[in-house]
Amino acid sequence: MNILGMFGPGENPSASLLINGKLVALIEEERINRIKTSPNNLPILSAKKCLEIAGISINEVDAIAWGWDCPKYFFYLNKIKNKNKKNFNNLQNELNKNLYHPQRIKRAIELGFSDQCKKKMPKIHFLVHHLCHAASTFFCSGFKEANILTVDGSGEDLTTLMCEGKNNKIKILDKIKIPDSLGGFYATFTEFLGFKPYMDEGKMMGLAAYGKFSDKIQSKLDLFITYDKKNGNFKINNKLRYDGKHTFGEKFTDEFIKIFGVKRPSQLSALTKPYPDIAFNVQYRLEKIVKLLVKNLHKKNKIKNLCLAGGVAMNCKMNGEISKGSHIKDIFIQPAASDNGVSLGAAQLLTLKKGGVLKTKLENVYYGPEYSDYEILKFLKESKLQFYKPKNIFKYAAKLIYNKKIICWFQGKMEFGARALGNRSIIASPLYRDMKNKLNLEVKHRENWRPFCPSILEEDYKKYIDSTIKSRFMTIALPVKKNIAKIIPSCVHVDGTVRAQMVDKKNNYKYWKLINEFKKISGHGIVINTSFNIQGEPIVCTPRDAIRTFGGTGLDVLVIGNYIVRKK
Repeated sequence: MNILGMFGPGENPSASLLINGKLVALIEEERINRIKTSPNNLPILSAKKCLEIAGISINEVDAIAWGWDCPKYFFYLNKIKNKNKKNFNNLQNELNKNLYHPQRIKRAIELGFSDQCKKKMPKIHFLVHHLCHAASTFFCSGFKEANILTVDGSGEDLTTLMCEGKNNKIKILDKIKIPDSLGGFYATFTEFLGFKPYMDEGKMMGLAAYGKFSDKIQSKLDLFITYDKKNGNFKINNKLRYDGKHTFGEKFTDEFIKIFGVKRPSQLSALTKPYPDIAFNVQYRLEKIVKLLVKNLHKKNKIKNLCLAGGVAMNCKMNGEISKGSHIKDIFIQPAASDNGVSLGAAQLLTLKKGGVLKTKLENVYYGPEYSDYEILKFLKESKLQFYKPKNIFKYAAKLIYNKKIICWFQGKMEFGARALGNRSIIASPLYRDMKNKLNLEVKHRENWRPFCPSILEEDYKKYIDSTIKSRFMTIALPVKKNIAKIIPSCVHVDGTVRAQMVDKKNNYKYWKLINEFKKISGHGIVINTSFNIQGEPIVCTPRDAIRTFGGTGLDVLVIGNYIVRKK
């Protein structure tokens, strides 16, 4: 049984392919069309690439699973329009009515595959967005039972879903609907702080570590979002987000400005007061609410495993705080927790609905295209760059890293998700204090206060991380052990945490071997790992993407397949 999962438009459209319940491919549209997050696009290119990886065509697909209940959504919007005509335009702008019309989706897919479809297109099954989020995390976790929390901006009429997962079934326990949205709450302040909402939330999360708690700001937040101190259920004040004039921003009204002050001008540093303090207190409020939601879930059934998904679950600082709870034994966060993982959840749900058996426990994220040395060589010759083949590429690359060189590491199948995890990565030594600034300013071209993350050998993980949680996908911020920060200063955030990746031989032998060679030289089985891209661009996919990004930055060396490329 071949099930093609798809979701779009919105942010982060993607496609996935399950064959007989096994994940074969998962690719974000942005990696193919090279538009960051690919907003308002449909995942046609990524779907075709998934089929290409599997060696099948659309004619061999049994059904298409779409991660949004488009018919229900269209009905819901008409209901909202008739109920509240005065303020519908603001809400409609947020919800993008026409983009999700079921007939538009069907027609776009037909046109997208018209070049290869020789018979009737597979039937499209429209599935509930938050259930797709829930499926994407629970069925990948490997847990036999777990509580599931999905939190995002919105999906159809839902913003939050609380479920219980047991074996192959997901039971809904509670839900929260539009306009009450934690994703919307966080996006509002992301824009207010001068960043792009629904794209730059990670920047606000990083900025929060530079601020401090304020009763005054918390009192102001009470005017924007209130919550039940027992169960975490929350309410948004529409007059500060939807209802009213939006002179200064899309996500907040003029009434909001009267309370929180002037939006940060782009030319002003984000570290300027009071912006870090606002970020800290928004982050603190988010954590407070979500921890209550999780605790209330545990009260219902005493289950200690937790699965998270939805865009808000990409907040690794929040995830770290949740993991500290005595009611949490283990936690799994979908590495594509945003909408880029919804296509997988949709395919999983439809597979089960059709009587299939899932084999989707997630051991790694390497489900994209890969390129042979023969293919890489063609791109290198075309670029006219100097390149050569060392005898031992792992020792050669490790020595470069130890000698303060910043390398690009392009190997094997491309990762899915927001984090590069060793196949499309930029690698540097964490042992030098100035490496963070060098990476931010010369390579990534971004704010110099933003942190970097480490990849750590599985064998050495406990040496650095002060937690029993095993972080494989950089989805959770965990504290480092005492006196470790001074050893690896370039990858520990100012709050003493790291967003780590534990690397094992089984799931990425090449990357493990590189770090192990670095350990032989330096004594430390840990490196800085950041995504192979520059700010505003997607992670590289093809050798051509890699060569172009390498040439346009302060990167020292490109390690691509078994080849070394250096600048003069």
